[in-house]
Amino acid sequence: MSSYGKMLEWVDLPQGRVRYVGGKRGKDEPYMTVFAVEIPGGTYYGEIRDQFLADRHNFNLEIVSFGWLKDEWFGTEPDRNYCAAFTADELHEVQSLIVQAVSEWMKLENRPVILCESDNSHFMGEIGFRNGWSLLRGGSDN
Repeated sequence: MSSYGKMLEWVDLPQGRVRYVGGKRGKDEPYMTVFAVEIPGGTYYGEIRDQFLADRHNFNLEIVSFGWLKDEWFGTEPDRNYCAAFTADELHEVQSLIVQAVSEWMKLENRPVILCESDNSHFMGEIGFRNGWSLLRGGSDN
């Protein structure tokens, strides 16, 4: 398999799987980068973005939203009509899966576009989770 194809494969981890899906154009939304997480209970989709630092060259990653039931986009913030809600423990596992997947993607020759580096631009290693990135079961947004 080509190294590009490897980028789109599932990353198998003990508590679940993560896959880089690629770019999608959302409903009335700009281009976004989508990933999938498979955990007991199903496969859920989310948006991941580069977040450039003040130097405008180096970057970290931000998980914008997560829990979509389809890889078709309905908006940027999770919506109870189209997204699953999770327990705090499940969200902790999802966070761990995402961090581990990013480490695996960094090892690839052809990386997801959100991890492309150049001589002047590097991934600084931080992965943030936007306030309200997911829905908390029985509570408010996470």
